[in-house]
Amino acid sequence: MLRAMRRIVAGTIVIAGLACGGRAPEPAASSPRAARSAADKITREEIERGHWASAYDMIESLRPRWLRAHGPDTILGDPVVVQVHLDASRLGGVDTLRGIPVNDIESIEWVDPVSAAARWGADHGNGTIVVSTRTH
Repeated sequence: MLRAMRRIVAGTIVIAGLACGGRAPEPAASSPRAARSAADKITREEIERGHWASAYDMIESLRPRWLRAHGPDTILGDPVVVQVHLDASRLGGVDTLRGIPVNDIESIEWVDPVSAAARWGADHGNGTIVVSTRTH
């Protein structure tokens, strides 16, 4: 009897999961996942709290790990480049951030190596910094 009840409960859980699209509920604001996503974005509010000459200076101050390569090329010894996108255009490596004035920036987002490679291709396998401007 107990075994049969366990099967029913397990089946109910599977069916409920499928009915929800097989997806977990969205994380609460205080969850580790939400905190991680906040660490992967610099908002306009955060930008206005400091005084930096360029996007590079700001990222170096607030999120320095974004400027270092994170992907598999670092293990292979190949040249590593974190890519930078400004709105919908690819700029190049992190040095291009030095030419972006902070006043023009709405937000900056870090895209991890796996997600960046899936979105833009294998040459983005060290992560990507996406800068969104106020005019876009």
